Amino acid sequence: LGYGGELEDQIEVMGEFTAALFTSLACIFLVLLFQFKRIKIVLLILFTIPMSWFGAILGLFLTGNPFSFTGFLGVISLSGLVVRNGIILMDHADHLLNACPGGSPDILEIAAAAARRRMRPVFLTSMAAAAGVIPMILGGSPLWAPLGSVLCVGLVLGMVLTLIII
Repeated sequence: LGYGGELEDQIEVMGEFTAALFTSLACIFLVLLFQFKRIKIVLLILFTIPMSWFGAILGLFLTGNPFSFTGFLGVISLSGLVVRNGIILMDHADHLLNACPGGSPDILEIAAAAARRRMRPVFLTSMAAAAGVIPMILGGSPLWAPLGSVLCVGLVLGMVLTLIII
């Protein structure tokens, strides 16, 4: 029996949350596969998740917040929000692809048309969510500021990367 501390508890909890993150990613994969029925589209949408994590890390760095329990919850939430943006975009692109008459469709043209059509809803929902957590950042709370930092910067960068990559 020895002394423990906050770091020991944090290591234990982070292990459990890492398992929860991978479980949620597996569930997201299965739901997307059921929706789109093509693994290529599912993998393309899932590829945007790690791209948004760069924004989460940047947000923590810019605000000087530590990667804490609530920051990790923000990463899990961010993953779901970025997937939602990908679904909005890919669903419209899939609809345009299926509506294309016989012959070979111009994939780049379809991607550009989908991005033009769905950019407004993706932009507005992402920016509204990012702006909604700014008070958490400005409040400076050691509990809530990391969550706000992760979501705010991660959503903005994730939105841009989703529109570019997908």
